[in-house]
This record gives sequence, C-alpha cells and structure tokens, in this order.
Amino acid sequence: MLYTLGTSCEICGDDISQESRCKMCGALVCADCLVKSNGLCLSCEEAKCYLCNDYLASRACNLCGKLVCEEHGIKKDESTICDECRTRDK
Repeated sequence: MLYTLGTSCEICGDDISQESRCKMCGALVCADCLVKSNGLCLSCEEAKCYLCNDYLASRACNLCGKLVCEEHGIKKDESTICDECRTRDK
C-alpha cells in the first residue's frame, strides 16, 4: 500500500480510521501498529533499550548483541559494552 501523508500509517501504509500517535517518536500509526499497553509504535517498541525500556537504543553491545541506549552502553575504542556485560565481566 502507498503511504499518504496524514492519512496513512507511517509504518505499514494502511489507511487510518482513528488517529493515533506514538508517544516516543510522534509517528502517525494505525491501531495494528500501535502497542496499546504503552502507546508506542511497533518501530519504537522494537528499538527500545533492552536494559531500561525508557529510551531508544543507539547501539548494540558487541558481547551479547542487546540493543542499549547511551545511558546503558559505554564505548570502548570501536566497541560498545552494555552495563550487564561490563558488571558480569568484573
């Protein structure tokens, strides 16, 4: 389905009968692409930090592969280590 600005879901492109916006990114989404329990679109739900679930992840841990936000992953040289792996390896 083709996306039409203001009348189509920004994720799947379906027509929107009832307007819903993602609480995190503000995307206009249909009911099928909105997680009712937290008001987030499917894209934000999948991209949340694994450790805090409050922020969008900005990187993946090089040891475990979990998506983490700036607060829960540190850069070391060219790698990212999440808080879980860092505390486990001490």
